[in-house]
Amino acid sequence: AKSKAALTASRTSANAIYVAPALQSQIDLMSGVLHCEEGDYDTAHSYFLEAFEQLDQLDDRAKAVPCLKYMMLCKILDGLSKALGLSAAGNMGIRSDRNDSDISGMITGKRGVKYAGTDVEAMSAIAAAASKRSLKEYEATIAKYPHELQDDLLIKHHLNTLQEQLLESNLIRIIEPYSCVEIDHVAELIEMALPVVEKKLSQMILDGKFNGILDQGKGQLIVYEDADADKAMEKGLKVIENMDKVVTSLFSRSQNLRSMMV
Repeated sequence: AKSKAALTASRTSANAIYVAPALQSQIDLMSGVLHCEEGDYDTAHSYFLEAFEQLDQLDDRAKAVPCLKYMMLCKILDGLSKALGLSAAGNMGIRSDRNDSDISGMITGKRGVKYAGTDVEAMSAIAAAASKRSLKEYEATIAKYPHELQDDLLIKHHLNTLQEQLLESNLIRIIEPYSCVEIDHVAELIEMALPVVEKKLSQMILDGKFNGILDQGKGQLIVYEDADADKAMEKGLKVIENMDKVVTSLFSRSQNLRSMMV
């Protein structure tokens, strides 16, 4: 909260006076990082774009390339979140026809030529894996570009989030046709170790990602159909709340009447 307040104050001051482009780019960069941490990828992308354009004009490649990578990261995360959000209504985990993670427009033309390199290639490969919802391709990309994807703390942190989203999406796609399935079979299909899959499934059940239980004795996952929410308790609580307001109001009026009589 303090960092956000300080950053807001710095942006306000920067709007009131002239600030050198190099310093303004750093303010925009920090604003983008803060919004990215809050999950507001669209706003973060806007700030990173502002910073990138200023650094591009200054011809500061060393600082411009990380901004370009952050822009690509925000596009990937925002696209995947929208895709999973659209399918969460009943088709979560199914590949969407919408290529929300497409970042080809960001690396074509003069930018693509000027900033071409392994950094851009690594982020493009991550975008391709995200658009295909391919966890295997994602892991292969991480192994191929460890320096470009793991040295930057912001990218490393959010790629871990991306990996969790891809894993959940793939697991739900696998278990969707079943009401009861062997956990070994799920681990075999997703090509991951059984303890990892079992732990992730239990976490998803606790988080309410799907309705089911793990029968560890039989090594099975039992999936229940989503039942309609029971609104009886919710309505009952509203009735009690309204009654409390009525009783409080009557008590207040009786107090007023007594004071008037006295």
